[in-house]
Amino acid sequence: MKKFLVTGGAGFIGSHLCERLLSDGHNVICLDNFYNGNLNNIRGLFNHQNFYFVEGDILDKSLLKELTRDCDYIMHLAGQIHVEKSIIRPAETLEINLQGTKNLLDICTENKNIGMTFASSAEVYGEKQGKHSEESPLNPQSPYAASKVAAESLCISYFHTYKTNVRVIRNFNTFGPRQKSYGYGSVIAIFARRALNNKSLVVYGDGEQTRDYQYIDDAVNGYVASLKMPAGEVVNTGYGQDHKIIDIAKKIIEIVGSTSKIVHTDPRPGEVKKLNCSIEKAASFGHTPEFSLSDGLRKYIDWLIEFEPDGLGDMK
Repeated sequence: MKKFLVTGGAGFIGSHLCERLLSDGHNVICLDNFYNGNLNNIRGLFNHQNFYFVEGDILDKSLLKELTRDCDYIMHLAGQIHVEKSIIRPAETLEINLQGTKNLLDICTENKNIGMTFASSAEVYGEKQGKHSEESPLNPQSPYAASKVAAESLCISYFHTYKTNVRVIRNFNTFGPRQKSYGYGSVIAIFARRALNNKSLVVYGDGEQTRDYQYIDDAVNGYVASLKMPAGEVVNTGYGQDHKIIDIAKKIIEIVGSTSKIVHTDPRPGEVKKLNCSIEKAASFGHTPEFSLSDGLRKYIDWLIEFEPDGLGDMK
Protein backbone atom coordinates (compact mmCIF):
# COMPACT_ATOMS: atom_id res chain seq x y z
CA MET A 1 0.00 0.00 0.00
CA LYS A 2 1.24 3.47 -0.92
CA LYS A 3 -0.07 6.95 -0.23
CA PHE A 4 -0.80 9.00 -3.36
CA LEU A 5 -1.54 12.67 -3.82
CA VAL A 6 -3.64 13.15 -6.97
CA THR A 7 -3.79 16.80 -7.98
CA GLY A 8 -6.80 17.62 -10.10
CA GLY A 9 -8.34 14.49 -8.64
CA ALA A 10 -11.93 15.69 -9.05
CA GLY A 11 -11.45 16.17 -12.77
CA PHE A 12 -12.44 13.80 -15.55
CA ILE A 13 -9.24 11.75 -15.73
CA GLY A 14 -8.18 12.46 -12.16
CA SER A 15 -11.35 11.03 -10.65
CA HIS A 16 -10.99 7.80 -12.60
CA LEU A 17 -7.36 7.58 -11.50
CA CYS A 18 -8.39 8.03 -7.86
CA GLU A 19 -10.85 5.15 -8.24
CA ARG A 20 -8.21 2.93 -9.79
CA LEU A 21 -5.60 3.62 -7.12
CA LEU A 22 -8.15 2.93 -4.39
CA SER A 23 -9.17 -0.33 -6.07
CA ASP A 24 -5.48 -1.30 -6.14
CA GLY A 25 -5.41 -0.93 -2.35
CA HIS A 26 -3.68 2.44 -1.98
CA ASN A 27 -4.44 5.50 0.13
CA VAL A 28 -5.42 8.51 -1.96
CA ILE A 29 -5.44 12.22 -1.17
CA CYS A 30 -7.47 14.04 -3.81
CA LEU A 31 -6.57 17.73 -4.17
CA ASP A 32 -8.77 19.97 -6.30
CA ASN A 33 -9.91 23.61 -6.32
CA PHE A 34 -12.76 22.91 -8.80
CA TYR A 35 -11.21 25.09 -11.49
CA ASN A 36 -11.94 22.16 -13.83
CA GLY A 37 -13.09 19.45 -11.44
CA ASN A 38 -16.56 18.56 -10.25
CA LEU A 39 -17.57 17.29 -6.82
CA ASN A 40 -19.98 14.83 -8.43
CA ASN A 41 -17.01 13.06 -10.04
CA ILE A 42 -15.75 11.91 -6.63
CA ARG A 43 -18.93 11.90 -4.57
CA GLY A 44 -19.02 8.11 -4.60
CA LEU A 45 -15.52 7.91 -3.08
CA PHE A 46 -16.21 9.74 0.19
CA ASN A 47 -17.28 6.57 1.99
CA HIS A 48 -14.02 4.81 1.08
CA GLN A 49 -11.85 4.54 4.17
CA ASN A 50 -8.66 5.18 2.21
CA PHE A 51 -9.90 8.30 0.40
CA TYR A 52 -9.24 11.84 1.61
CA PHE A 53 -10.41 14.98 -0.18
CA VAL A 54 -8.86 18.41 0.23
CA GLU A 55 -10.15 21.51 -1.52
CA GLY A 56 -7.05 23.51 -2.35
CA ASP A 57 -4.67 24.89 -4.93
CA ILE A 58 -1.33 23.72 -6.35
CA LEU A 59 -0.12 27.33 -6.01
CA ASP A 60 -0.44 27.02 -2.21
CA LYS A 61 3.06 25.86 -1.23
CA SER A 62 2.34 25.43 2.47
CA LEU A 63 -0.70 23.25 1.76
CA LEU A 64 1.30 21.08 -0.64
CA LYS A 65 4.02 20.55 1.98
CA GLU A 66 1.43 19.53 4.55
CA LEU A 67 -0.32 17.07 2.22
CA THR A 68 2.92 15.41 1.09
CA ARG A 69 4.46 15.03 4.55
CA ASP A 70 4.00 11.24 4.51
CA CYS A 71 3.20 10.83 0.83
CA ASP A 72 4.89 8.27 -1.45
CA TYR A 73 3.88 9.50 -4.88
CA ILE A 74 2.27 12.44 -6.66
CA MET A 75 0.07 12.09 -9.73
CA HIS A 76 0.06 15.67 -10.99
CA LEU A 77 -2.96 16.19 -13.24
CA ALA A 78 -4.08 19.63 -12.04
CA GLY A 79 -3.81 22.52 -14.47
CA GLN A 80 -5.45 25.03 -16.75
CA ILE A 81 -6.33 22.59 -19.54
CA HIS A 82 -8.29 24.68 -22.06
CA VAL A 83 -6.63 25.90 -25.25
CA GLU A 84 -9.23 28.61 -25.84
CA LYS A 85 -8.96 29.94 -22.28
CA SER A 86 -5.17 29.99 -22.58
CA ILE A 87 -5.46 32.30 -25.60
CA ILE A 88 -7.53 34.72 -23.52
CA ARG A 89 -5.58 34.27 -20.26
CA PRO A 90 -2.00 33.28 -21.13
CA ALA A 91 -0.47 34.63 -17.89
CA GLU A 92 -2.92 32.70 -15.72
CA THR A 93 -2.31 29.54 -17.74
CA LEU A 94 1.44 29.83 -17.36
CA GLU A 95 1.25 30.53 -13.64
CA ILE A 96 -0.96 27.52 -12.92
CA ASN A 97 0.75 25.06 -15.24
CA LEU A 98 4.37 26.06 -14.68
CA GLN A 99 4.53 27.48 -11.16
CA GLY A 100 2.18 24.80 -9.84
CA THR A 101 4.41 22.10 -11.31
CA LYS A 102 7.53 23.76 -9.88
CA ASN A 103 5.97 23.77 -6.41
CA LEU A 104 5.52 19.99 -6.58
CA LEU A 105 8.95 19.40 -8.11
CA ASP A 106 10.53 21.32 -5.23
CA ILE A 107 8.79 19.00 -2.76
CA CYS A 108 10.02 15.90 -4.61
CA THR A 109 13.52 17.37 -4.72
CA GLU A 110 13.57 18.06 -0.99
CA ASN A 111 12.24 14.58 -0.22
CA LYS A 112 13.75 12.03 -2.59
CA ASN A 113 11.35 9.36 -1.27
CA ILE A 114 8.48 11.03 -3.18
CA GLY A 115 8.06 10.26 -6.88
CA MET A 116 5.93 12.12 -9.39
CA THR A 117 4.21 11.66 -12.74
CA PHE A 118 3.46 14.87 -14.61
CA ALA A 119 0.46 14.92 -16.95
CA SER A 120 1.48 16.65 -20.17
CA SER A 121 -0.41 16.79 -23.46
CA ALA A 122 -0.11 15.83 -27.10
CA GLU A 123 -0.66 19.53 -27.84
CA VAL A 124 3.08 20.04 -27.29
CA TYR A 125 3.77 18.49 -30.71
CA GLY A 126 1.81 20.92 -32.87
CA GLU A 127 1.70 20.21 -36.59
CA LYS A 128 3.43 17.14 -37.97
CA GLN A 129 2.67 14.56 -40.64
CA GLY A 130 2.76 10.95 -39.51
CA LYS A 131 2.92 9.67 -35.96
CA HIS A 132 4.22 11.73 -33.07
CA SER A 133 6.96 9.85 -31.25
CA GLU A 134 8.62 11.07 -28.09
CA GLU A 135 11.55 12.19 -30.27
CA SER A 136 9.38 14.39 -32.51
CA PRO A 137 10.15 18.13 -32.43
CA LEU A 138 7.93 20.17 -30.13
CA ASN A 139 5.95 22.92 -31.84
CA PRO A 140 3.39 24.41 -29.41
CA GLN A 141 0.66 26.39 -31.17
CA SER A 142 -1.21 27.84 -28.19
CA PRO A 143 -0.25 29.30 -24.80
CA TYR A 144 -1.65 26.11 -23.23
CA ALA A 145 0.69 23.95 -25.30
CA ALA A 146 3.61 26.26 -24.53
CA SER A 147 2.87 26.01 -20.80
CA LYS A 148 3.02 22.22 -21.03
CA VAL A 149 6.32 22.35 -22.92
CA ALA A 150 7.73 24.62 -20.22
CA ALA A 151 6.49 22.40 -17.38
CA GLU A 152 7.82 19.27 -19.10
CA SER A 153 11.21 20.92 -19.55
CA LEU A 154 11.25 21.89 -15.89
CA CYS A 155 10.52 18.28 -14.88
CA ILE A 156 13.34 16.89 -17.00
CA SER A 157 15.75 19.61 -15.92
CA TYR A 158 15.02 18.80 -12.27
CA PHE A 159 15.72 15.14 -12.98
CA HIS A 160 19.09 15.95 -14.56
CA THR A 161 20.07 18.64 -12.05
CA TYR A 162 18.71 17.30 -8.76
CA LYS A 163 17.95 13.63 -9.58
CA THR A 164 14.29 14.36 -8.85
CA ASN A 165 12.15 11.24 -9.21
CA VAL A 166 9.82 12.48 -11.95
CA ARG A 167 8.55 11.23 -15.32
CA VAL A 168 6.24 12.73 -17.95
CA ILE A 169 3.14 11.27 -19.63
CA ARG A 170 2.10 12.96 -22.87
CA ASN A 171 -1.57 12.16 -22.83
CA PHE A 172 -3.37 12.11 -26.18
CA ASN A 173 -7.10 12.88 -26.41
CA THR A 174 -9.17 10.92 -23.92
CA PHE A 175 -12.90 10.29 -23.64
CA GLY A 176 -15.32 8.39 -21.45
CA PRO A 177 -17.74 8.66 -18.52
CA ARG A 178 -17.83 11.95 -16.59
CA GLN A 179 -16.20 14.02 -19.32
CA LYS A 180 -17.68 17.51 -19.60
CA SER A 181 -19.78 18.12 -22.69
CA TYR A 182 -18.25 21.50 -23.46
CA GLY A 183 -14.85 22.99 -24.15
CA TYR A 184 -11.83 22.14 -26.26
CA GLY A 185 -10.97 18.45 -26.34
CA SER A 186 -14.47 17.31 -25.35
CA VAL A 187 -15.75 16.77 -28.87
CA ILE A 188 -16.84 13.16 -28.30
CA ALA A 189 -18.79 14.08 -25.16
CA ILE A 190 -20.43 16.97 -27.01
CA PHE A 191 -21.24 14.90 -30.10
CA ALA A 192 -22.61 11.95 -28.12
CA ARG A 193 -24.98 14.01 -25.99
CA ARG A 194 -26.24 15.99 -28.97
CA ALA A 195 -26.70 12.85 -31.07
CA LEU A 196 -28.75 11.24 -28.31
CA ASN A 197 -30.99 14.31 -28.47
CA ASN A 198 -31.09 14.31 -32.30
CA LYS A 199 -29.49 17.76 -32.36
CA SER A 200 -26.99 19.03 -34.94
CA LEU A 201 -23.32 18.16 -34.46
CA VAL A 202 -21.18 21.27 -34.95
CA VAL A 203 -17.81 20.62 -36.62
CA TYR A 204 -15.17 23.37 -36.62
CA GLY A 205 -13.67 23.92 -40.04
CA ASP A 206 -13.83 21.13 -42.62
CA GLY A 207 -13.59 18.31 -40.07
CA GLU A 208 -10.48 16.91 -41.73
CA GLN A 209 -8.42 17.55 -38.57
CA THR A 210 -7.54 14.27 -36.86
CA ARG A 211 -7.17 13.12 -33.27
CA ASP A 212 -5.88 9.95 -31.64
CA TYR A 213 -8.51 9.10 -29.02
CA GLN A 214 -8.01 6.71 -26.12
CA TYR A 215 -10.75 5.45 -23.83
CA ILE A 216 -10.51 6.58 -20.20
CA ASP A 217 -9.61 3.10 -18.89
CA ASP A 218 -6.58 3.01 -21.19
CA ALA A 219 -5.50 6.51 -20.13
CA VAL A 220 -5.68 5.51 -16.45
CA ASN A 221 -3.70 2.35 -17.19
CA GLY A 222 -1.03 4.58 -18.71
CA TYR A 223 -0.68 6.59 -15.52
CA VAL A 224 -0.50 3.41 -13.44
CA ALA A 225 2.16 2.05 -15.82
CA SER A 226 4.21 5.20 -15.25
CA LEU A 227 4.95 3.94 -11.74
CA LYS A 228 7.28 1.38 -13.32
CA MET A 229 8.94 3.82 -15.70
CA PRO A 230 12.41 5.15 -14.89
CA ALA A 231 12.74 8.73 -13.72
CA GLY A 232 13.45 11.21 -16.49
CA GLU A 233 11.37 9.39 -19.12
CA VAL A 234 8.83 11.08 -21.39
CA VAL A 235 6.19 8.67 -22.72
CA ASN A 236 3.15 9.02 -25.00
CA THR A 237 -0.14 7.36 -24.15
CA GLY A 238 -2.80 7.03 -26.84
CA TYR A 239 -4.34 4.37 -29.05
CA GLY A 240 -1.94 4.66 -31.97
CA GLN A 241 -4.51 5.50 -34.65
CA ASP A 242 -5.99 8.88 -35.54
CA HIS A 243 -9.47 9.62 -36.89
CA LYS A 244 -10.94 12.61 -38.70
CA ILE A 245 -13.34 14.64 -36.58
CA ILE A 246 -15.95 14.44 -39.35
CA ASP A 247 -15.68 10.64 -39.28
CA ILE A 248 -16.04 10.55 -35.50
CA ALA A 249 -19.24 12.58 -35.83
CA LYS A 250 -20.61 10.17 -38.42
CA LYS A 251 -19.64 7.15 -36.29
CA ILE A 252 -21.46 8.51 -33.24
CA ILE A 253 -24.59 9.23 -35.27
CA GLU A 254 -24.43 5.66 -36.58
CA ILE A 255 -23.99 4.06 -33.13
CA VAL A 256 -26.78 6.12 -31.59
CA GLY A 257 -29.11 5.71 -34.55
CA SER A 258 -29.60 9.48 -34.45
CA THR A 259 -31.26 11.83 -36.94
CA SER A 260 -28.66 14.51 -36.15
CA LYS A 261 -27.18 16.53 -38.99
CA ILE A 262 -23.57 17.68 -39.25
CA VAL A 263 -23.05 21.42 -39.63
CA HIS A 264 -19.77 23.28 -40.13
CA THR A 265 -18.58 26.51 -38.53
CA ASP A 266 -15.37 28.58 -38.54
CA PRO A 267 -12.10 26.83 -37.56
CA ARG A 268 -10.79 27.32 -34.02
CA PRO A 269 -7.75 29.59 -33.57
CA GLY A 270 -4.61 27.68 -32.59
CA GLU A 271 -6.07 24.28 -33.44
CA VAL A 272 -3.64 21.55 -34.44
CA LYS A 273 -4.68 19.76 -37.63
CA LYS A 274 -3.27 16.30 -36.95
CA LEU A 275 -2.45 14.33 -33.80
CA ASN A 276 -1.44 10.68 -34.07
CA CYS A 277 0.32 8.82 -31.28
CA SER A 278 3.29 6.50 -31.52
CA ILE A 279 2.80 4.01 -28.67
CA GLU A 280 5.92 1.87 -29.07
CA LYS A 281 7.72 3.38 -26.10
CA ALA A 282 4.71 2.92 -23.81
CA ALA A 283 4.48 -0.70 -24.97
CA SER A 284 8.12 -1.22 -23.97
CA PHE A 285 7.06 -0.37 -20.41
CA GLY A 286 4.13 -2.79 -20.53
CA HIS A 287 1.33 -0.40 -21.47
CA THR A 288 -0.83 -1.22 -24.51
CA PRO A 289 -4.36 0.15 -25.08
CA GLU A 290 -7.30 -2.26 -24.99
CA PHE A 291 -10.21 -0.24 -26.42
CA SER A 292 -10.59 0.76 -30.06
CA LEU A 293 -12.43 3.98 -30.83
CA SER A 294 -15.59 2.03 -31.74
CA ASP A 295 -15.46 -0.10 -28.59
CA GLY A 296 -14.90 2.95 -26.40
CA LEU A 297 -17.69 4.90 -28.06
CA ARG A 298 -20.18 2.10 -27.45
CA LYS A 299 -19.18 1.81 -23.78
CA TYR A 300 -19.39 5.56 -23.31
CA ILE A 301 -22.76 5.95 -25.04
CA ASP A 302 -24.18 3.04 -23.03
CA TRP A 303 -22.99 4.82 -19.86
CA LEU A 304 -24.61 8.10 -20.90
CA ILE A 305 -27.94 6.41 -21.49
CA GLU A 306 -27.82 4.54 -18.17
CA PHE A 307 -26.35 7.14 -15.82
CA GLU A 308 -27.14 10.55 -17.32
CA PRO A 309 -30.64 10.30 -18.81
CA ASP A 310 -31.82 13.47 -17.04
CA GLY A 311 -28.85 15.48 -18.25
CA LEU A 312 -29.45 14.32 -21.81
CA GLY A 313 -33.01 15.50 -21.69
CA ASP A 314 -31.98 18.94 -20.45
CA MET A 315 -29.47 19.62 -23.23
CA LYS A 316 -29.87 22.85 -25.14
